[in-house]
Amino acid sequence: MPEPKLFVSHQSALEFWRHHDLSRSGGIRRTRAGSVKEGTSALCHIKPLARTAMPSSGRIYGMRVDDSLAACLTDLQITELPLHVMVGKSENRQCRGGIVSHFYERILPEGSLCRVSDNVYVASPELTLCQMSTCLPFIDLIELCLEFCSGYALNPENTDRGFDDRPPLTTASRLASYVAHYEGRRGANLTKRALRYVIDDSASPMETHVLMLLCLPSKLGGHELPMPRHNVSIPITDRARSHTGRTHLLCDLYWEEFHLDVECDSTMYHTSKEQLGIDSDRRIILDAMKYKYVGITSSQLEDPEKLLNVVQAIRRAMGLRLRNTPDHIAAKREALRAYLTTPAAQRLPLRFP
Repeated sequence: MPEPKLFVSHQSALEFWRHHDLSRSGGIRRTRAGSVKEGTSALCHIKPLARTAMPSSGRIYGMRVDDSLAACLTDLQITELPLHVMVGKSENRQCRGGIVSHFYERILPEGSLCRVSDNVYVASPELTLCQMSTCLPFIDLIELCLEFCSGYALNPENTDRGFDDRPPLTTASRLASYVAHYEGRRGANLTKRALRYVIDDSASPMETHVLMLLCLPSKLGGHELPMPRHNVSIPITDRARSHTGRTHLLCDLYWEEFHLDVECDSTMYHTSKEQLGIDSDRRIILDAMKYKYVGITSSQLEDPEKLLNVVQAIRRAMGLRLRNTPDHIAAKREALRAYLTTPAAQRLPLRFP
């Protein structure tokens, strides 16, 4: 009889990916296999599998005395129960003992699973997003897709920033390819819709929120501006190099067709004299190169009137006509702004007026 295996999924996989990545040093590898036939949801199987999944000084030195499911999941850095798992046999389904099982009878597409240890697997970042699309509001799904394609992971325990730096888990193109193979399954259509608004390489939640506010369609509360690229490096010309010792500038949001750089100036990182000097140099350099520059601060994001002034400045820089906004569209934009600037744990469900 084959050994039972643990296949972590849904909310539990999301929590796992908030603490891990797919870098060479992480020890987690994508697999070609897509079957969860040997998946178990039995507590008597899951606890020993989880306990031995990743290295732990507590296990090595025999210090673990708590045999609860939560304690066994500590090494995987999954703290929220219930634990969500995938099973491939209907008789293995159960929702008890702090475990929720999800039945996957069909073979999953290649790239659906990542191997953590011999008998422990986790839903790949792409499959996790498809699974979460069935239980998240659409705006949250877009935000999560952008996070997975970014260089950060949300972490409320990081009280200074609220996020940690982390290599991207996937890319928009890789996610689109996976969704094409996931077609016809629950969550595929919603994830495909969300991908219209997903680009790679955001460096912070603020950059993600600015992108969403500027570029989502009006029906979702955005200002319908063209999609930019994140964190693009542009070379500094010889003529402009006299203003700096650098050879390139990194643009937070960059529209190549408009030669426009929009910088997200978080007050946390842009209030020191040194940083203010760098920001001033940036304006001088971009002006010398005939580029346009607009800065947006966290305080402007939190004030609807100030944010509108920034959006108008961006439209002018793009050569787009300034338009009067109907009241119902303005109400949706304010609802989205208020939603995104509220910490995730404190958000109320987003309902557009």
